[in-house]
Amino acid sequence: MKTSFLSPDTQRGGLRLVGLVLAVISVILPAFPLGPLATHPWTPMAVLWAAYGWASEAEEMEKLQAWRGVRAPATIALLGLLHDWIAGGPIGLYMIIYLATYLIGRFAASAMRSPNILSLWAGFIATCVGLCGVAAVVAPWALGGYAGLTPFAQACAVTAALFPFVRPLYMDANTV
Repeated sequence: MKTSFLSPDTQRGGLRLVGLVLAVISVILPAFPLGPLATHPWTPMAVLWAAYGWASEAEEMEKLQAWRGVRAPATIALLGLLHDWIAGGPIGLYMIIYLATYLIGRFAASAMRSPNILSLWAGFIATCVGLCGVAAVVAPWALGGYAGLTPFAQACAVTAALFPFVRPLYMDANTV
């Protein structure tokens, strides 16, 4: 049986909790005056890892219990609203981006059916590329006019490069 998102019946609950804490830290860290190292594009967006990992296990969660399948998108939406609130930007921008990651990740994870790391990594990279397309449409609309997407694309690239190292926090080894 596959594990579910932060359920008490998993053996991986500790790793999942660390992954959730890392996602929360990646949302609030840029708000602190820590200099250029804590700002995009160098800070990875751990919420993207969480969204992709949880989306890859969404079908199994929905088979277990319907309410478990809602926890992951709800958590991702709340992290997006927290990010918007802390960043001082328009409310809903990061929520839309993070939920788009979940939806794109669900499609990419189902397309990449092999549980090997290269397949999972390729699915995550495809999710990041698709997300940059969503950001190119949503960001100018939400921010009014031109929105520089280069820092966002660079943050996605950093996040994608680090994916193999953090995958165990968000996905089972047998995730397909």
